[in-house]
Amino acid sequence: MNLTSLVFLMFCIIVLGIYFISPKKFQWFILLISSIIFLFWNNLSISTIIQALVVLLTSYVFGILIDKYHDSTKKSKIFLIIGILIILGQLICLKYTNLFSITINHILKLFHIDFKLELLHFNSLVGISYYSLIMISYLVDIYRGACKSQRNIFKCALFMSYFPILTSGPFIRYNNIEKELYGKHKFNYDSMCRGLVRTLWGVFKVLVISQRIGMFVDTVYGDLATYTGFYTIIAVLFFTLQLYSNFSGSIDIIMGISEIMGIHLPENFSAPFFSKTITEFWRNWHITLGAWLRDYIFYPLLKSNFMQKLNKKCKKIFGKKIGKKIPLYLSMLIMWILIGIWHGGAYTYIIGSGLLQFLFIFLEDTLEPISNKINNKLGIRKEVFSYKLYQVIRTYLLFSFAMIFFRASSVGNAIEIIKNMFVWNPWVLLDNKSIYTAGLDVYDFRILIISLITLFVVDKLSRTGSVREKLSKQNIIFRWGMLYILIFAIIIFGCYGVGYNPVGFIYENF
Repeated sequence: MNLTSLVFLMFCIIVLGIYFISPKKFQWFILLISSIIFLFWNNLSISTIIQALVVLLTSYVFGILIDKYHDSTKKSKIFLIIGILIILGQLICLKYTNLFSITINHILKLFHIDFKLELLHFNSLVGISYYSLIMISYLVDIYRGACKSQRNIFKCALFMSYFPILTSGPFIRYNNIEKELYGKHKFNYDSMCRGLVRTLWGVFKVLVISQRIGMFVDTVYGDLATYTGFYTIIAVLFFTLQLYSNFSGSIDIIMGISEIMGIHLPENFSAPFFSKTITEFWRNWHITLGAWLRDYIFYPLLKSNFMQKLNKKCKKIFGKKIGKKIPLYLSMLIMWILIGIWHGGAYTYIIGSGLLQFLFIFLEDTLEPISNKINNKLGIRKEVFSYKLYQVIRTYLLFSFAMIFFRASSVGNAIEIIKNMFVWNPWVLLDNKSIYTAGLDVYDFRILIISLITLFVVDKLSRTGSVREKLSKQNIIFRWGMLYILIFAIIIFGCYGVGYNPVGFIYENF
């Protein structure tokens, strides 16, 4: 069920209607039924039912056991480990078995062994990577004493399957969302208006910007023999914008719908394209995933006995300054590899979303002293606008380069795209009409440029506070005028209607 489809719109209208006319004590149950319908809408089978039940029953039963034996650290820890292994084991089997098979096949090929493991195709539920990690954090939080186990299995099921977050997140935590998810919510006009504005803004990002950029990117990436050099560079830079408008747009829709119901979810983006470093970029991009990995992978790994022992050994061998960095970088490397694996069971994701991101952050950190010395010798001032603009552009280019692997169908395909960027045709720059043969005409480019300017202006304003708060303080004519402009922009310039084929959200299958 695509978030910008007419079916989803009707689904939400029906859910919201029933949600607010039902007795307040049954609202959470309405959300549960809605979430079950959404979860199995296009994928109802014995296999998918079992998948959902495995995660639910494991989380429910082991959550209670961890809570019950909380005073007995050893027993509690055993139940935690078993629970995590069951949930993680199923996720690995369903999503990453083929990564193992592909790796083995490559190794066998290197040794000229005539044997090949067959790739398997499992029918997995939408959002399985999201709800699996959410329920793992639920068990860990109970173990840490951050929350109590939920004794009502149906309420536990709602926390696991709350339908707006299943396609793209954000990651929620039980102790932060419990009261809002099961609470009693009255219809609030202001919340409806605020949620509606955010939802429309998300639809605008997806239909007007992301879908339009996608036409150009798909055309170029689909015919690399024809579209080389200038076309490939533009497609690479455009894909980053497509990914952002698609992903952040889906989050806006999700946040808006939830806000109408009185449920406030954690923010997942904070104007990432104004970041000056890759480190800062990832603090503002997919914020909840970064926070999840930091709290449940990075810090526990860094504080583990192995890393503590490694830290002492490295300090003795390399000295305190370098020695303390080695366990830090090793923990970071493991975390970034896991980020890459989470995005998909392919080496393209491991490289693009994992290894390259780690490499950029590692180089930023290790080369910073050298960079500072060069800047001081050349008299370059880091506080001026021009230097900050250079940093922002550099960060965007580095991230866009990494996303070549994210978008590519294989590592070989990514390398082909990189090579294509250097197959230069100077005449392309002189022929103003040539660019309009790659999926978008003059009219589309004009709409796209205006839309992207609007997107960046809104993002810039959001860095100093909520744009909707600022808008709410304006005169009613201006407020409603901006709302109508947004609505008509979606209706007139959105990519939908006859011939429109919604491809789903880029993050939907992760």
